Amino acid sequence: MTEKIQQLDTHKILFWTLSGILFLCMVFYIFCINMTVRNVVAREQLEARASALTLAIGNKEFQYISARNAVTLSLAYSLGFKDVVEKTYISKKSVSYVSYAPKDI
Repeated sequence: MTEKIQQLDTHKILFWTLSGILFLCMVFYIFCINMTVRNVVAREQLEARASALTLAIGNKEFQYISARNAVTLSLAYSLGFKDVVEKTYISKKSVSYVSYAPKDI
């Protein structure tokens, strides 16, 4: 009789252990599905934002090109720009020395 009671207790422990493991697996599965759905929604929102930003950049480029093409010589003179009388060019020759002037404190 005691053997049957011990065997029954072993079956109960085994049943509840497996039931607990199954429950934990189901909870983990639901959690993973939830995170997958959230990531998909976040990705779609990021793609929409990237598309909107790309459109905004295109509009800004179009405004820049329009403004650049609107600049004329008469507009520059009206803004105060003048023709250069004496032109100065920068030499492309490399310098092989470095000058150092120490600061006296």
